[in-house]
Amino acid sequence: MEEIPEGGKEEYSSGKGGRMMFSRKFILKGNVKVALHHRSSDSLSLRIITKGGRALDPELKEGTTSLMASLLLHGCKGKPYEKVVEELEGTGTSLYFSPALESIQVSFWALREFAMKGLEILRDCMEAPDFPEEELERERQRAIAELRRIWDEPEEAASRIFSGRVFGPHPYSRLDTEKSLKNILREDLRERFLNSFRSASTYMALAGREEDMEQALQILLPVFREGETELSLPQPSAASMRIYFYLKEDAEQVQIRMGHPSFPRSYPHYEEAMVLNYILGGGGFSSRLMERIRAKEGLTYSIRSSFSPMLRAGLFYISTFTRPENTKKTIEGIIEEVKKVISGGVSQEEVEKARSYFVGHFPLGLETPSQVTSLLASMLFYGLGEDYPEKFIARIKALTPKEVNRVAGELLHPEEFQIAVVGNEMALRELESLGEVERVVPEY
Repeated sequence: MEEIPEGGKEEYSSGKGGRMMFSRKFILKGNVKVALHHRSSDSLSLRIITKGGRALDPELKEGTTSLMASLLLHGCKGKPYEKVVEELEGTGTSLYFSPALESIQVSFWALREFAMKGLEILRDCMEAPDFPEEELERERQRAIAELRRIWDEPEEAASRIFSGRVFGPHPYSRLDTEKSLKNILREDLRERFLNSFRSASTYMALAGREEDMEQALQILLPVFREGETELSLPQPSAASMRIYFYLKEDAEQVQIRMGHPSFPRSYPHYEEAMVLNYILGGGGFSSRLMERIRAKEGLTYSIRSSFSPMLRAGLFYISTFTRPENTKKTIEGIIEEVKKVISGGVSQEEVEKARSYFVGHFPLGLETPSQVTSLLASMLFYGLGEDYPEKFIARIKALTPKEVNRVAGELLHPEEFQIAVVGNEMALRELESLGEVERVVPEY
């Protein structure tokens, strides 16, 4: 990457002399890596990612990062929350702070005529958030109420149980509770803020007119200080299959989540994994799981699988629902299909369908400025390379069934599935015929 140029015309290239899917330029300014996408637009789109998310919350204070992110707009530089919201809404500016396990993301969009005003608000919130005590208490109570609501919703309860157990005793598995939220002080939010925005590795992507992007950088770059964040997190360890069950007696459907830890985003066979997942359960009605569990056996209306890679590790999971009396049959059918793709592999026809999907849909995800900035920021964050879009498509086009089959046994381990189920007593009896079941109680 190069330093921000002093004037002159920007030349866009892939670095390989080939044709690019969209224009982009990468620059480095201090601790901030920046990607610029020039387009004649009446708006400005921005995405910022900083290293250090929920997985770095202090023990017994889980929820610190989420509370901090939710309060960044609740007053800054002495300006009250109501005034901040009024100014944003008055200009139609969209601004969100979203905490993830390993990062915090900032999403911004505004029309050109209001963009700089919106960016000044963003700058103030990232430079000097107030974290007022009364706003902290209000957000704390809102978060506690949300925790209680989750356990009344079978779909959300199943996802929470799964998320809190799939990685075992690992920071990825730590979830906020009422107790941990009550432990969080205003000083904790400030410390988390300083670690996240003042001394963290920062990645920024902008899309808009050249002059608007230059002005945006002048406004925002002074906020960020020198520093480098290392995610000192251990690798999740493998575990044997376990079944977790939460009794919801009035649940008409049984919610099922199952999966295990998987590869990080740096995995060299990412494209093979994406094609494999499309064939198994990510391709909608084209997938094997949908064909078996819905079309052939009529056990569900919807089922999907996914790989979700992160910096240090990733996740493979399957999500579905069924009638209580079909709980065992559904889980056994899923495991059978996973084993089949490992032992029998995928066909040429299946790979060709998956290739057509990715080649056709990848460009559709880059039609808006916000979509482009999302991809560019992720490219920087994960170190994917400046020509990642072109390389991804080229790699997908070249994949063969042999290459996809090679990774199936490496990535899929049904014997390690962690299975979270929410349902009634009939569902519990179905599960008990599969093996030992650990009962779960609401984790407030």
